[in-house]
Amino acid sequence: MAVRYVSRHHSPEDPGGLIAEALALGADFPGPAEDLLLAWSLRLADDLPAPEAARRLIERLGLASLSLPGAAGRLIELLRQAAASPPTASGRRRGGWQGRRS
Repeated sequence: MAVRYVSRHHSPEDPGGLIAEALALGADFPGPAEDLLLAWSLRLADDLPAPEAARRLIERLGLASLSLPGAAGRLIELLRQAAASPPTASGRRRGGWQGRRS
């Protein structure tokens, strides 16, 4: 089943444009930023690690030095943390029944 996104902000590093749409709201973004970041990370393709996607988003959206108030600022902070985190050994997320296979 293919998922089709209608947001003009959709990209491989931001499926559905979740991050860009939230940041476009600026101070009006109600949050919680943590929930949005989780939804974003679950939508990423299996072959695109979250740290790499976060780095691409930070560069594309110019978030390296941007500071916003409230939940939008928290979202940017969380993206920066995600970009700085090391990828998993395999480079892929492992969860659910597949994560328990060894």
